[in-house]
Amino acid sequence: MCAADGPNVKKRREGKYIPPHIRKKMQRQKQNEKSHEQQQQKEDPSTLYLAPQTRRWEDAWALADYEANERNTTHKQLVVLDLNGTLLCRGPRVVDRLRSIKPRPYLDEFMEFALENFAVMVWSSTQPGNINEMLRKTLSPHWKKFVRVWDRRFCELDGAYFGKSKSVKDLARICNGFSLEDSPNRNIYSTYDGYKGICLDMKAHWTLENTIIVDDSESKTALQKDNHVFVKPFDILKSTPAVGESTDKELLKLKQYLTVYLEQKEPRQSLVSYLKEHPWIEFCNSADTT
Repeated sequence: MCAADGPNVKKRREGKYIPPHIRKKMQRQKQNEKSHEQQQQKEDPSTLYLAPQTRRWEDAWALADYEANERNTTHKQLVVLDLNGTLLCRGPRVVDRLRSIKPRPYLDEFMEFALENFAVMVWSSTQPGNINEMLRKTLSPHWKKFVRVWDRRFCELDGAYFGKSKSVKDLARICNGFSLEDSPNRNIYSTYDGYKGICLDMKAHWTLENTIIVDDSESKTALQKDNHVFVKPFDILKSTPAVGESTDKELLKLKQYLTVYLEQKEPRQSLVSYLKEHPWIEFCNSADTT
Protein backbone atom coordinates (compact mmCIF):
# COMPACT_ATOMS: atom_id res chain seq x y z
CA MET A 1 0.00 0.00 0.00
CA CYS A 2 1.57 3.28 -1.09
CA ALA A 3 1.48 6.48 0.97
CA ALA A 4 -1.13 7.96 -1.32
CA ASP A 5 -3.56 5.21 -0.48
CA GLY A 6 -4.80 6.83 2.73
CA PRO A 7 -8.30 6.52 4.27
CA ASN A 8 -9.74 9.24 2.02
CA VAL A 9 -8.59 7.40 -1.12
CA LYS A 10 -10.26 4.25 0.13
CA LYS A 11 -13.48 6.16 0.84
CA ARG A 12 -13.42 7.67 -2.65
CA ARG A 13 -13.12 4.21 -4.15
CA GLU A 14 -16.06 3.00 -2.06
CA GLY A 15 -18.12 6.09 -2.86
CA LYS A 16 -18.20 7.14 0.80
CA TYR A 17 -15.89 10.15 0.72
CA ILE A 18 -17.42 13.46 1.83
CA PRO A 19 -15.41 16.59 0.97
CA PRO A 20 -14.59 18.83 3.98
CA HIS A 21 -16.75 21.75 2.79
CA ILE A 22 -19.75 19.44 2.38
CA ARG A 23 -19.11 17.89 5.80
CA LYS A 24 -19.04 21.36 7.41
CA LYS A 25 -22.28 22.26 5.63
CA MET A 26 -23.93 19.10 6.97
CA GLN A 27 -22.73 19.89 10.49
CA ARG A 28 -24.12 23.44 10.30
CA GLN A 29 -27.42 22.10 9.01
CA LYS A 30 -27.63 19.63 11.88
CA GLN A 31 -26.93 22.41 14.40
CA ASN A 32 -29.58 24.62 12.81
CA GLU A 33 -32.11 21.79 12.94
CA LYS A 34 -31.39 21.27 16.62
CA SER A 35 -31.82 24.97 17.43
CA HIS A 36 -35.04 25.11 15.39
CA GLU A 37 -36.38 22.08 17.25
CA GLN A 38 -35.47 23.57 20.64
CA GLN A 39 -37.20 26.85 19.77
CA GLN A 40 -40.33 25.15 18.46
CA GLN A 41 -40.36 22.84 21.49
CA LYS A 42 -40.53 25.91 23.76
CA GLU A 43 -43.54 27.17 21.82
CA ASP A 44 -45.43 23.87 22.18
CA PRO A 45 -43.83 21.30 24.52
CA SER A 46 -46.45 18.65 23.66
CA THR A 47 -45.49 18.56 19.97
CA LEU A 48 -42.57 16.60 18.49
CA TYR A 49 -40.65 17.49 15.34
CA LEU A 50 -39.32 15.44 12.44
CA ALA A 51 -35.82 15.96 11.12
CA PRO A 52 -35.78 16.58 7.34
CA GLN A 53 -34.63 13.75 5.10
CA THR A 54 -31.26 15.08 3.92
CA ARG A 55 -30.08 11.96 2.11
CA ARG A 56 -31.46 8.96 0.29
CA TRP A 57 -32.79 6.09 2.36
CA GLU A 58 -30.35 3.44 3.51
CA ASP A 59 -31.90 0.33 4.99
CA ALA A 60 -31.99 0.83 8.77
CA TRP A 61 -34.67 -1.69 9.68
CA ALA A 62 -31.92 -4.07 10.81
CA LEU A 63 -31.53 -1.82 13.88
CA ALA A 64 -34.67 -3.50 15.17
CA ASP A 65 -34.82 -7.22 14.56
CA TYR A 66 -38.37 -7.49 13.21
CA GLU A 67 -37.56 -10.80 11.54
CA ALA A 68 -36.67 -12.35 14.91
CA ASN A 69 -39.78 -10.84 16.50
CA GLU A 70 -41.96 -12.48 13.86
CA ARG A 71 -40.19 -15.82 14.17
CA ASN A 72 -40.58 -15.87 17.96
CA THR A 73 -44.14 -14.62 18.32
CA THR A 74 -46.70 -16.90 19.94
CA HIS A 75 -49.66 -14.82 18.74
CA LYS A 76 -51.86 -16.00 15.88
CA GLN A 77 -53.85 -12.78 15.48
CA LEU A 78 -52.18 -9.92 13.62
CA VAL A 79 -53.13 -6.26 14.03
CA VAL A 80 -51.82 -4.02 11.23
CA LEU A 81 -51.54 -0.34 12.13
CA ASP A 82 -51.37 2.72 9.91
CA LEU A 83 -49.36 5.72 11.14
CA ASN A 84 -50.35 9.20 9.92
CA GLY A 85 -53.99 9.97 10.70
CA THR A 86 -54.34 6.79 12.77
CA LEU A 87 -51.68 6.72 15.49
CA LEU A 88 -50.33 10.23 14.98
CA CYS A 89 -50.64 13.38 12.91
CA ARG A 90 -47.95 14.99 10.82
CA GLY A 91 -48.31 18.73 10.45
CA PRO A 92 -47.92 20.55 7.13
CA ARG A 93 -44.56 21.59 5.73
CA VAL A 94 -43.72 25.16 6.73
CA VAL A 95 -40.75 27.15 5.42
CA ASP A 96 -37.87 27.45 7.92
CA ARG A 97 -39.58 25.22 10.46
CA LEU A 98 -39.28 21.53 11.23
CA ARG A 99 -42.34 19.46 10.43
CA SER A 100 -44.43 18.84 13.54
CA ILE A 101 -45.73 15.46 14.65
CA LYS A 102 -48.29 14.79 17.35
CA PRO A 103 -49.05 11.38 18.91
CA ARG A 104 -52.72 10.52 19.20
CA PRO A 105 -54.13 10.59 22.75
CA TYR A 106 -53.86 7.23 24.58
CA LEU A 107 -51.21 6.01 22.12
CA ASP A 108 -48.89 4.50 24.74
CA GLU A 109 -51.77 2.82 26.58
CA PHE A 110 -53.10 1.29 23.38
CA MET A 111 -49.70 0.12 22.18
CA GLU A 112 -48.92 -1.61 25.48
CA PHE A 113 -52.26 -3.41 25.29
CA ALA A 114 -51.91 -4.37 21.63
CA LEU A 115 -48.36 -5.70 21.93
CA GLU A 116 -49.30 -7.80 24.95
CA ASN A 117 -52.26 -9.47 23.27
CA PHE A 118 -51.56 -9.52 19.51
CA ALA A 119 -48.79 -9.59 16.97
CA VAL A 120 -48.46 -6.03 15.70
CA MET A 121 -47.05 -4.62 12.49
CA VAL A 122 -46.99 -1.13 11.00
CA TRP A 123 -47.86 -0.49 7.38
CA SER A 124 -47.70 3.06 6.11
CA SER A 125 -47.90 4.29 2.52
CA THR A 126 -45.18 6.87 3.11
CA GLN A 127 -41.48 6.45 2.40
CA PRO A 128 -39.30 4.30 4.69
CA GLY A 129 -37.10 7.18 5.86
CA ASN A 130 -40.15 9.11 7.09
CA ILE A 131 -41.55 6.00 8.80
CA ASN A 132 -38.22 5.38 10.48
CA GLU A 133 -38.24 8.89 11.93
CA MET A 134 -41.90 8.74 13.02
CA LEU A 135 -41.41 5.43 14.82
CA ARG A 136 -38.48 6.73 16.81
CA LYS A 137 -40.16 10.03 17.67
CA THR A 138 -43.58 8.76 18.76
CA LEU A 139 -43.48 4.98 19.30
CA SER A 140 -40.41 4.42 21.43
CA PRO A 141 -39.83 1.79 22.78
CA HIS A 142 -42.81 0.00 21.20
CA TRP A 143 -41.41 0.05 17.64
CA LYS A 144 -38.73 -2.49 18.53
CA LYS A 145 -41.41 -5.11 19.30
CA PHE A 146 -43.24 -5.09 15.95
CA VAL A 147 -43.22 -8.25 13.83
CA ARG A 148 -43.04 -6.29 10.58
CA VAL A 149 -42.73 -2.72 9.32
CA TRP A 150 -43.90 -2.12 5.76
CA ASP A 151 -43.59 1.10 3.79
CA ARG A 152 -44.63 2.50 0.43
CA ARG A 153 -42.61 -0.12 -1.45
CA PHE A 154 -45.04 -2.81 -0.27
CA CYS A 155 -48.19 -0.99 -1.48
CA GLU A 156 -49.95 -1.31 -4.81
CA LEU A 157 -49.54 2.04 -6.60
CA ASP A 158 -51.48 3.33 -9.59
CA GLY A 159 -48.64 5.57 -10.72
CA ALA A 160 -45.13 6.74 -9.98
CA TYR A 161 -43.53 5.93 -6.63
CA PHE A 162 -42.40 9.53 -6.07
CA GLY A 163 -45.69 11.20 -6.81
CA LYS A 164 -49.32 11.59 -5.81
CA SER A 165 -50.15 8.01 -6.76
CA LYS A 166 -53.02 6.29 -4.99
CA SER A 167 -51.85 3.44 -2.81
CA VAL A 168 -53.60 0.24 -1.73
CA LYS A 169 -52.63 -2.07 1.12
CA ASP A 170 -53.46 -5.59 0.03
CA LEU A 171 -53.54 -7.76 3.16
CA ALA A 172 -53.23 -10.86 1.00
CA ARG A 173 -49.59 -9.88 0.51
CA ILE A 174 -49.02 -10.36 4.24
CA CYS A 175 -50.52 -13.84 4.16
CA ASN A 176 -49.01 -14.96 0.84
CA GLY A 177 -45.35 -14.46 1.69
CA PHE A 178 -44.86 -11.20 -0.22
CA SER A 179 -41.43 -9.69 0.43
CA LEU A 180 -39.49 -6.67 -0.76
CA GLU A 181 -37.94 -8.85 -3.47
CA ASP A 182 -41.43 -9.18 -5.01
CA SER A 183 -42.02 -5.42 -5.12
CA PRO A 184 -41.59 -3.57 -8.44
CA ASN A 185 -40.13 -0.74 -6.32
CA ARG A 186 -37.53 -2.89 -4.57
CA ASN A 187 -34.63 -0.98 -6.17
CA ILE A 188 -36.07 2.50 -5.71
CA TYR A 189 -33.35 3.37 -3.19
CA SER A 190 -30.59 1.47 -5.02
CA THR A 191 -30.29 -1.14 -2.29
CA TYR A 192 -32.38 -3.50 -0.24
CA ASP A 193 -29.65 -5.60 1.26
CA GLY A 194 -31.13 -5.57 4.75
CA TYR A 195 -34.62 -6.33 6.00
CA LYS A 196 -36.93 -7.83 3.34
CA GLY A 197 -40.14 -7.15 5.28
CA ILE A 198 -40.81 -10.75 6.23
CA CYS A 199 -39.53 -13.73 8.16
CA LEU A 200 -39.69 -16.44 5.53
CA ASP A 201 -40.15 -19.13 8.19
CA MET A 202 -43.50 -17.49 9.07
CA LYS A 203 -44.89 -16.72 5.64
CA ALA A 204 -47.77 -19.17 6.12
CA HIS A 205 -48.46 -18.17 9.73
CA TRP A 206 -50.90 -15.33 9.06
CA THR A 207 -54.35 -15.75 7.51
CA LEU A 208 -56.91 -13.23 6.31
CA GLU A 209 -59.32 -14.57 8.93
CA ASN A 210 -57.03 -13.51 11.76
CA THR A 211 -55.52 -10.34 10.30
CA ILE A 212 -57.12 -6.92 10.67
CA ILE A 213 -55.96 -3.44 9.69
CA VAL A 214 -56.59 -0.22 11.61
CA ASP A 215 -56.52 2.70 9.19
CA ASP A 216 -58.18 6.10 8.68
CA SER A 217 -58.42 5.56 4.91
CA GLU A 218 -61.15 3.44 3.33
CA SER A 219 -59.64 3.59 -0.16
CA LYS A 220 -56.29 2.14 0.92
CA THR A 221 -57.98 -0.90 2.47
CA ALA A 222 -60.67 -1.39 -0.19
CA LEU A 223 -59.53 -4.92 -1.13
CA GLN A 224 -60.39 -6.37 2.30
CA LYS A 225 -63.19 -4.24 3.73
CA ASP A 226 -64.22 -6.94 6.20
CA ASN A 227 -60.76 -6.75 7.80
CA HIS A 228 -60.77 -2.98 8.19
CA VAL A 229 -61.33 -1.06 11.42
CA PHE A 230 -62.00 2.42 10.10
CA VAL A 231 -60.93 4.96 12.72
CA LYS A 232 -61.71 8.65 12.53
CA PRO A 233 -58.77 10.59 11.07
CA PHE A 234 -56.64 12.29 13.70
CA ASP A 235 -56.03 15.84 12.46
CA ILE A 236 -54.70 18.38 14.93
CA LEU A 237 -55.28 21.19 12.44
CA LYS A 238 -59.07 20.84 12.63
CA SER A 239 -59.24 21.55 16.35
CA THR A 240 -57.25 23.30 19.01
CA PRO A 241 -54.70 21.06 20.77
CA ALA A 242 -56.64 21.24 24.01
CA VAL A 243 -59.89 20.13 22.39
CA GLY A 244 -58.17 17.46 20.31
CA GLU A 245 -56.49 15.92 23.31
CA SER A 246 -59.57 15.95 25.53
CA THR A 247 -62.13 14.66 23.01
CA ASP A 248 -60.20 12.20 20.82
CA LYS A 249 -60.65 8.79 22.44
CA GLU A 250 -60.47 6.66 19.32
CA LEU A 251 -57.54 4.53 20.54
CA LEU A 252 -59.14 4.10 23.95
CA LYS A 253 -62.32 2.83 22.29
CA LEU A 254 -60.27 0.53 20.06
CA LYS A 255 -58.63 -0.97 23.13
CA GLN A 256 -62.07 -1.57 24.69
CA TYR A 257 -63.37 -3.05 21.41
CA LEU A 258 -60.53 -5.56 21.17
CA THR A 259 -60.81 -6.35 24.88
CA VAL A 260 -64.34 -7.61 24.26
CA TYR A 261 -62.90 -9.97 21.63
CA LEU A 262 -60.26 -11.25 24.05
CA GLU A 263 -62.86 -11.90 26.75
CA GLN A 264 -64.61 -14.50 24.58
CA LYS A 265 -64.45 -18.08 25.73
CA GLU A 266 -61.91 -20.34 24.08
CA PRO A 267 -61.77 -21.24 21.30
CA ARG A 268 -62.33 -17.66 20.16
CA GLN A 269 -63.88 -16.89 16.81
CA SER A 270 -61.58 -15.39 14.20
CA LEU A 271 -60.84 -11.68 14.32
CA VAL A 272 -62.67 -11.05 11.05
CA SER A 273 -65.74 -12.97 12.24
CA TYR A 274 -65.72 -10.80 15.35
CA LEU A 275 -65.59 -7.63 13.22
CA LYS A 276 -68.53 -8.88 11.13
CA GLU A 277 -70.71 -9.85 14.10
CA HIS A 278 -69.76 -6.82 16.21
CA PRO A 279 -69.37 -3.90 13.78
CA TRP A 280 -66.88 -1.28 14.92
CA ILE A 281 -69.19 1.62 14.03
CA GLU A 282 -71.96 0.22 16.23
CA PHE A 283 -69.54 -0.21 19.11
CA CYS A 284 -68.39 3.40 18.74
CA ASN A 285 -71.94 4.72 18.64
CA SER A 286 -72.76 2.76 21.78
CA ALA A 287 -69.61 4.00 23.53
CA ASP A 288 -70.41 7.61 22.62
CA THR A 289 -73.84 7.40 24.23
CA THR A 290 -72.68 5.88 27.52
